[in-house]
Amino acid sequence: MAELWLKSYQLTVKPQTYESTKLLLKNHILPVFGNMKLERITPSFVQQFANKLAHTLVNFKVACSINRRILQYAVLLQLIPYNPAREIIIPKKQKKSADRVKFINPQNLKALLDYMETLAPTKYQYYYDNVLYRFLLATGCRFGEAVALEWSDIDLEAGTVSISKTYNRQINQISTPKTKSGKRIISIDNKLVLLLKQYRNRQRLIFIEIGAHAPKVIFASPTLTYASSDVRSKALAHRCKEIGIPRFTFHAFRHTHASLLLNAGISYKELQHRLGHSNIKMTLDTYGHISKEKEKEAVSYFEKAINNL
Repeated sequence: MAELWLKSYQLTVKPQTYESTKLLLKNHILPVFGNMKLERITPSFVQQFANKLAHTLVNFKVACSINRRILQYAVLLQLIPYNPAREIIIPKKQKKSADRVKFINPQNLKALLDYMETLAPTKYQYYYDNVLYRFLLATGCRFGEAVALEWSDIDLEAGTVSISKTYNRQINQISTPKTKSGKRIISIDNKLVLLLKQYRNRQRLIFIEIGAHAPKVIFASPTLTYASSDVRSKALAHRCKEIGIPRFTFHAFRHTHASLLLNAGISYKELQHRLGHSNIKMTLDTYGHISKEKEKEAVSYFEKAINNL
């Protein structure tokens, strides 16, 4: 049944959505429902499945939706009289304070950037990672967006980056953003412009040395056209361990970028555009607590000022 539904579903979504759906089916839905006869699937059983999934899977609501749609397709094909998943109660996602967006604090960020600056001259891969880290921090790009960028997407004279695609490692393909807001042009600072100019020259020399043409992709390496997030994440974790700072993901650069801009006074609307969020609510839900912290800080400053009168 799932295969029948997938064939129709594939025609309605982007490749990356299709592949992620297949993974959810394979890893979480089919192990439970794959060998069951449709008529034996009851609302009670589906409810138990949803309750259990809520404790083990971050995007459990997506998995529940997929399961419901497959069963609804079976109703459409008149294989079962009703959808046993239609009226179940989807558990509410439990919010944990520990799951709050992870930022890199200034001390740890400085330690990493200083360390990469010392490593960069010794080996091209270190130099490459140094540029990648600084680019992610300065632009707030997602990792997939950054590694999909070509040199033609950057205007080094105007100091702008045009983001219009992303790299999906699951299918090893470049695809367009899911929403219109994902396509955007953002400005970059002069320091990053200079770094990218130097990096482009160094990259060309490296590729000439191995008898290859200068790559179109900015973060291409001599061995891969598109950087592997798994390989680069392991390298980042190793660097953090070497200098004794907490381990973090590439997405932390994006969150830190947003935090720095908000503390510098950028508006949420401007930040929404820069990050490519589809709506302002997403930006506020993710970073709204920063304003509350700044408000508390302002009250503290006011209190000190009054006390000093």
